[in-house]
Amino acid sequence: MLLALLLALGAPLARAAAGPDLEAPRYVLGRGLHLPALDLTLAGYTSLRVRGLEGGDTRFDLHDLALFLIWQPAPRWTLFAEIEGEELATVDGRGLNNGDSELVVERAYVDFAATPRLNLRAGRFLTPFGRWNLVHADPLVWTVTRPLMTTVPVPDHASGVLAWGSLPLAAGNLEYSAYLDGSESLDPVHGEAEFEEVHLPAIANDFDHAAGGQLRYHFLDEAAQIGVSYAAFDIDRGRGHHHAFGADGLYRWHRWEVSGEAVYRLNSAAGTRDDWGAFGQLVVPLHGPLYGVGRLEYYSSGVLGEDVGRGSLGLALRPVPPVTIKVEYHDGNNHRVLPDGWEVSCGILF
Repeated sequence: MLLALLLALGAPLARAAAGPDLEAPRYVLGRGLHLPALDLTLAGYTSLRVRGLEGGDTRFDLHDLALFLIWQPAPRWTLFAEIEGEELATVDGRGLNNGDSELVVERAYVDFAATPRLNLRAGRFLTPFGRWNLVHADPLVWTVTRPLMTTVPVPDHASGVLAWGSLPLAAGNLEYSAYLDGSESLDPVHGEAEFEEVHLPAIANDFDHAAGGQLRYHFLDEAAQIGVSYAAFDIDRGRGHHHAFGADGLYRWHRWEVSGEAVYRLNSAAGTRDDWGAFGQLVVPLHGPLYGVGRLEYYSSGVLGEDVGRGSLGLALRPVPPVTIKVEYHDGNNHRVLPDGWEVSCGILF
């Protein structure tokens, strides 16, 4: 159905713009529908989820349906937008419900390739802090759930300007990014962003103003990477000024994968302790495209006034790279913030 939707959207445009000598539209699963006559690509992903958490009914939902629009009108210019429908349909013990559904502009920016080593971006983009936040779409990650310490310490989106690029260094490659955020003035939906995985109505997931950056070093022929991140910011309805420091790493070896992240956030408000946490994750090949996944995480938050630990075990099946089917069971020590239970998801990049 998703492929049919893409073709329905793209075919009229292609017919209108294409001439007899122009390249025909082409579709590749995971890379979308490319319309050469318009320099336009339509792609996206979807995620279906079933969950059975303590204290609640078994719940099925169309968790995400995101459409990417990528337009490159000139070799050095790229315009990107991600329009996402969230919680579009839910089925639980009360029947079918779509009252929590919403359509959001997840990302919208323009990129300019100033030099081979420097790119400039303006708009709304994912905050370059840690690794998980930049690759968190369901088909791209190994688990159904997201570690708490990757979503609470630093807002996951920024609105402003970003400079980014890469440089050769020793036997590897160093990626860099630096940004200035002015969400309070620039983001039209400022103050409405929610946290992924958890419901925290007392605090916000929006910057007011921020500045930060990230360095990431790729080495061992891209088998390994380490990153460090920094952000200084005020947040909507937050107390005081905050400084966050992050570190992350990843190593792949013969389809095995070890990864982890750690964060420390200084909270300047009087009487509030700092936030800190970390997670470690191991992916083990079992048979063919089937993998076993285990993760341990811990997060101590002065903002939430909570300490949360959780362990997760699961299976991930990747029959083809754009498709990931996952089963996960998690158990922790704070059931109010992160209830125990099982979850299943199917994510597809289309």
